[in-house]
Amino acid sequence: MSKYLLTVLLFLINITVQAQANRTTQLRGMVADENHQPLSNATITLLDQHVQTTSQANGSFTINNLDPKKTYRLSISALGFETFTQRINLAKDSVLHIHLHQQTTELDGIAVQAMQQAQKSAAQYKLSETQIEESKGKLAAEVFSQLAGVTLLNTGQSISKPVINGLHSSRILLLNQGVKLESQQWGSEHAPELDPFSAEQFEVIKGAQAVRYGADALGGVLIARSENIDPSLIKGRVDLLGQTNGRRGNINAQLEGGISAIPNLAYRIQASTKKIGNTKTANYYLGNTGAQELNFSTALQYHTEKQQWDAYYSRFATELGIFYGAHIGTIDDIFARIEHGKPLEDYGFSYDIAAPKQKVAHQLAKLKYQYQLNENWNLEAQYSWQQNHRREFDMRRAVADDVPMSNMILSTQQFEALLKGKQHTFGIAASSQVNNNVEGTGTTPIIPNYDSYGLGIFGMHEKSWNKIAVEAGWRYDYKHFDAAGYRNRFNQNTNSPEQYLMEDTRNFHNVSGSLGLRYAINPQWTFKSNVGLAWRAPSANELYSDGVHHGAGIYEIGNMNLDPERGYKWVNSISRKADHWRIDIDAYAQYIDNYIYATPNPDSVRQTIRGTFPVFSYEQHNSFFYGLDINAQWEISSMFEYQFQGSIVRAKNSSIDSYLPYIPADRLSQALKWNIENENNTYFKVTHEFVAKQNRYAEGTDYIAPPAAYHLLHANINRSFTIGNNKLNSSLAVDNLLNSEYKDYMDRFRYYAHRPGRNIRLAISYQF
Repeated sequence: MSKYLLTVLLFLINITVQAQANRTTQLRGMVADENHQPLSNATITLLDQHVQTTSQANGSFTINNLDPKKTYRLSISALGFETFTQRINLAKDSVLHIHLHQQTTELDGIAVQAMQQAQKSAAQYKLSETQIEESKGKLAAEVFSQLAGVTLLNTGQSISKPVINGLHSSRILLLNQGVKLESQQWGSEHAPELDPFSAEQFEVIKGAQAVRYGADALGGVLIARSENIDPSLIKGRVDLLGQTNGRRGNINAQLEGGISAIPNLAYRIQASTKKIGNTKTANYYLGNTGAQELNFSTALQYHTEKQQWDAYYSRFATELGIFYGAHIGTIDDIFARIEHGKPLEDYGFSYDIAAPKQKVAHQLAKLKYQYQLNENWNLEAQYSWQQNHRREFDMRRAVADDVPMSNMILSTQQFEALLKGKQHTFGIAASSQVNNNVEGTGTTPIIPNYDSYGLGIFGMHEKSWNKIAVEAGWRYDYKHFDAAGYRNRFNQNTNSPEQYLMEDTRNFHNVSGSLGLRYAINPQWTFKSNVGLAWRAPSANELYSDGVHHGAGIYEIGNMNLDPERGYKWVNSISRKADHWRIDIDAYAQYIDNYIYATPNPDSVRQTIRGTFPVFSYEQHNSFFYGLDINAQWEISSMFEYQFQGSIVRAKNSSIDSYLPYIPADRLSQALKWNIENENNTYFKVTHEFVAKQNRYAEGTDYIAPPAAYHLLHANINRSFTIGNNKLNSSLAVDNLLNSEYKDYMDRFRYYAHRPGRNIRLAISYQF
């Protein structure tokens, strides 16, 4: 450990000496509209120097290497807004806050654009460019977890699902490039099939967002998307990443630009790969926890004065091992392992991935068309197709291990049409989904075959008065569900299990609504309040599952008597943005009628030919969630910055006055960042993470009590280099710096193993 710290110390001394030798100034700023909403892609120009940049998704921009002795003429412009021009003097590093005034005249050029900014009253946050760069190589859910209020539900070391304010899986919608991701997301061990390298912006909307995004969005919406492509500029990037824990390697390459023969046509191609071996806790390896990925995406954009075409295709493919210790042979063995708390076997390092394992391939394709009807109305239409092929393998006795125990293909088609105006949006959405279990597994599938069809109509309306903006929305959804498949049951006459053909048809329909307020108290303070009503039909596994949930290492039993959930969520947000500090506080409360959840049965385990597993059964009760999310940043000086995030979730089964299982414990993270050299993005950051023990737990409702609280320390050092017109960025990070041994309540494998130990990450990114 000492040699790593010495290396980092020498590196810091070297770059500090260099920083003092050539001091320049930096201009930073924030571009927003009159309602204090950030403006992305605004053009910032220093007219006398021909220096130009654009604002990020949060409205921020940075220009480095400026002469403190000079006066500059600054120009800021954005489509639909009046150009701002002013002379500035930069005797020291400066921060500007610019509010652009909206133009009343029609602009020339490309006119296709969204006329209504959605979710002005919702609690909506985006990752900064620095956060995105620091998360390169992580799982998609881990990237989103940097947002306040977003936590993780883990299944071992290589599977993570995002959790928003205590809700996860089918209650969260994930939009990938504007398409609702449809996969077997009902599984607690089914990670989102999304390559983080394929997106450039990550954001969360915390609230019941069923009006805009459809039924199921009780918890909120996660959005991963890329920026528009500039056909006049050829650019790209190559990322190389290495990590010590698991001896992981990642490679990503991306290229985008235009074709001179077709001036308005732009393209982007991207591919990434990953390979990782057995991960290690602080003191031991975890057998069969390797993974590998090979992903690809491509996009085409074509613009004319009034029209825009967007085409996108991606393929995500992963193979990952499931920890050997979660698949156990006998009843005595499972309780012995739970009591021991860690594997009874000693494992070494290996890249081999053997059964039990998963192979998942997800394809997504979309075609989007936008047409400017006139200066007030815009028409959008989007069609998408997805196919999710999931295969789960186990150690088998009768047949070879390369024959899957579960083989499911889910095919989804979606169509959406929108008529968008400055204050009103009307839309219609239709979907078709078919799930088939491929024959030849020799087992009864955990969920049956099913067809599902949905249709929804919705509208959103906005009205503004000076500092106040009010939003209202409505939606009606109809869903048809038809399931058929062989199920297991116990025949009391023969005293033995038997199979029967189950057929079930259900129809669901309901309304959703939202009402929101945004009040700009002054240029620094903003208050938002949003009330949302959403609903969700029970999923196939909640209704019909009866078998081993492979990746989770549990035996899952469904409940055919479940009714749809209905949630009422109220989110109040207060935020302040000033020169040197900002803070966002979200307080929320949500009542869910008929909340569906899988609860462990500590008095029972299920012994099968595949092993012995803990039993989880689906129940339904009325539940109440409430909590608080805090995100704050304080620029102590030009060299030091403090960052804080905190999240508190409270959840209660109000029907029986008891606690709900698998609710995140209280947590906070704080970081101190030392900006050593701004012009080269050189900084050193230390992060402290604390997760409390989950004390809101009823004894006797789980196989073991929640684990103890834990503290983690992380460190990150970063430096950029300019090579001509190109940029080389390097970073060295250490996760779990002190190599702490700990367990997390939100890890489904906490019965058998600890979380990962120290991990050193080296990342090099070349942007041209």
